[in-house]
Amino acid sequence: MCALGVGLLGAGTAAAEFFDDVKIPMRDGVHLAGDLYLPTNRAEKVGCLLSFSPYDATGAGKPWFPERAEEWGVATLAVDCRGRCHSEGVFEPWEGRLVDDADDLLSWIAAQPWSNGRVVTVGGSYPGNTQLACLKSANPALVACAPSVIVFNPHSINYAPGGVLVPEFFQGWHSALASPESWQELARHPDRDDAYWTERCDLRNLAAAKGRAFYQAGWFDMLGVETFESFALMPEGSFLRVGPWSHGVNTFDKPEIDYSKVAGAAVTEDAEVEFLRSALEGRPGATAKLPGKMQIFVMGANVWRYENEWPLARTVYRKLFFDEGFGLSFDAPKGGAGEDAFAYDPENPVPTKGGRIIHAGGQYSQAEIEARDDVLSYTTETLAEDLEVTGKVTASLVAKSTAKVADVAVKLVDVYPDGTPYNVLDSICRGSFAADAPAKLDFRVDVTSYVFKKGHRVRVEIAGSNSPHYEKAPDPATTRLVRGESHLVLPTVPAGN
Repeated sequence: MCALGVGLLGAGTAAAEFFDDVKIPMRDGVHLAGDLYLPTNRAEKVGCLLSFSPYDATGAGKPWFPERAEEWGVATLAVDCRGRCHSEGVFEPWEGRLVDDADDLLSWIAAQPWSNGRVVTVGGSYPGNTQLACLKSANPALVACAPSVIVFNPHSINYAPGGVLVPEFFQGWHSALASPESWQELARHPDRDDAYWTERCDLRNLAAAKGRAFYQAGWFDMLGVETFESFALMPEGSFLRVGPWSHGVNTFDKPEIDYSKVAGAAVTEDAEVEFLRSALEGRPGATAKLPGKMQIFVMGANVWRYENEWPLARTVYRKLFFDEGFGLSFDAPKGGAGEDAFAYDPENPVPTKGGRIIHAGGQYSQAEIEARDDVLSYTTETLAEDLEVTGKVTASLVAKSTAKVADVAVKLVDVYPDGTPYNVLDSICRGSFAADAPAKLDFRVDVTSYVFKKGHRVRVEIAGSNSPHYEKAPDPATTRLVRGESHLVLPTVPAGN
């Protein structure tokens, strides 16, 4: 092993070479640290497989992915984000400067004497975010990337509708990798239009990006809230796969509905590997021959399906109204206008159980949640046929509250024939209320592909909290859901389509 400066890394030798702690200059004078491996019997000029990560990418004393380097005949390079492990500077999650660092890193690789100017990237979670930064830079060296479980809009994974902070995982993660003060600064900026977020969500030159993406996400991944919006921004030739996973491809937490036991729910990395290798070799990838540019796992039916559009053109949007007697009806409300009250106590919030979270995500029985006296449950009649919901579920609720600021948490639930209620998706919205005056809350609940089977029932839970996943509202409240106008909109797909 040896540490070499910029421009000293040669090419065309017969032996493998490993260079640790390579110093890579950024435009502001900071140097990132990288571990580089050049394979045996390589061509004079080779492509590069890059990992750009805040998770101590360098310093292991051994190459990153040498077997892939040897098989493909390419270089592999692992680089620490600025301020992490052996890299200089200060690490600040989501900051817009990451795009400049990605651009400088790609340009540095392309300028090396061993490089043929073609780079592919790989990684999930924050290393997926660094790949999105590479795309945003529109650097021509990037020919393909494989980001997973991440989105272009980090505001959406830190804040729920109405400015409700999502601290359960991110507060500890952010504080540990950056600082508690950095998290506190983030928490002072709930507005997506704030300059703090416009800089972090800036798409820069994304429209000019050419590198195609193999993008993967999970229905229960906390970072997957805007997966489809992000995919719509990716270059032509990109491919999306969404599975019944938590935070990671083939990552299944330990929920009570266990998709890891469903044949075919887990996937191999073969398609991703072929996608990246074909791009390095300058040839079309196998995904170009598939029947769709998206592959989604339809839960409940438990099948993979190809699609070419999102939202699906065949979607039938159906309103699901809250009725008197805690019923739900499709397309039109039943009964007259009325109100149902639920209390909120910040000292005794409704606990989080499953959902789109990290480490304990997925579907769990909500029976204990529904047994509380501060949770409203509305249920349809037994379904006479399968009901597929694929797309974005939205809520349009009218409510009154005794507090000036109060939250309304919504959960869509699948009630099995034995009566067990399993969560499907959820969200929360923070509203501003005047005394005894109705306020209208229109917000996105979440996105899914899920079949409620014949013989099951659809349920919606309403509460004033879902903690610790979502930040608690500051004051106790009694909130009343106003029936009649209040409803969810379900994107349903007709049977056989």
